[in-house]
Amino acid sequence: MTKALGNLKRRLARKIRTFLYWHFQHDRKAESQVLKSIAIYHRGGFFNKWRATWMWARNQKNYCINFHPGATVGKNLRIEHCWGIGVGQTAILGDNVRIYQLVQVAAKAAGDQERVDNRERRHPKIGNNVVLCCACIILGPITIGDNSIIGAGAIVTHDVPPNSIVTGVNQIRPRPADVAFRHYPTNPNAKQ
Repeated sequence: MTKALGNLKRRLARKIRTFLYWHFQHDRKAESQVLKSIAIYHRGGFFNKWRATWMWARNQKNYCINFHPGATVGKNLRIEHCWGIGVGQTAILGDNVRIYQLVQVAAKAAGDQERVDNRERRHPKIGNNVVLCCACIILGPITIGDNSIIGAGAIVTHDVPPNSIVTGVNQIRPRPADVAFRHYPTNPNAKQ
């Protein structure tokens, strides 16, 4: 019995170590590397832009994350699982944006030379407190409103008003006020 308990403890400790490694050494490290490359890029100057581009290439290789350092990012960006994320150069992300794996924030047409020449925004503008769930695709120079949720596998090519939920292909619904902040009392007979 004690031998089986010892094996169980070792297996549990191994699983906890693996989780902690992936959470702190992989996901959080990738997030910090992305933010560092963006900060260096926005300092300006040839050397800083070259260094940020080098870090961008390293992030692509090490973490499979294509987050261009020219993107504008607000406070508290959170990358939950850094796998297959792509964010373009002229994208603007607001404060408290949360990004899950396989999210693409991209331009609609890669060869849109007229927008490139005029230095116009080709990528989406994401508002504050937005959640981009797994494998969603946001295309073109559109605006995602504040406090919105883009569902898993959603494809967005139109502007999204604030406080909305997007599922499927451009299926935009108003977000209920309590969708993220439900309060469940501990005592079912308690008054609210």
